Amino acid sequence: MILFMEHDMLVSGPDRETCEQHIRLFFNKSQLVHYDSIDFDRANSVNGTDPRFAELLGSAIAGNRKVLADLLNKLRQEGCTSLDDLLVMPQGFMSKLLHTMCHLLDGFFGVDSRFFDIDEISHWLTENRKQEIARSPQQCWLIRVHGRSVYGQGFEDRED
Repeated sequence: MILFMEHDMLVSGPDRETCEQHIRLFFNKSQLVHYDSIDFDRANSVNGTDPRFAELLGSAIAGNRKVLADLLNKLRQEGCTSLDDLLVMPQGFMSKLLHTMCHLLDGFFGVDSRFFDIDEISHWLTENRKQEIARSPQQCWLIRVHGRSVYGQGFEDRED
């Protein structure tokens, strides 16, 4: 089985190449996400001065909101409809849904992260980052990353 994931990463730097190095370092140090390979989609990677920047950034953040909404819907379908339900939630599928939702809210990067700001360690656009983009758009880059991992025979024996 091959897993393909796409992330839009917001990162600061003087040029795209430097930012791509920061992203590679981020993935090399990631505690949770390990890809066999990552590739940069330069056609969909933009600098803060690019006219498409705001639209692509908004779309990436909306992607996180959609993931969060989809997970919340699944949790509701499983019977969790109020915060009081958390007191009796069994360990398993429901708790995994909640766990993933919490990662999107607390800034812990995962495979479900559609947008991630490496510098702010956030799935959202902080006030600080909005100001930085307005002040120095040439230093801000939204870089699309394609991650790929191959799972199959022998995966169970792999140590990460």
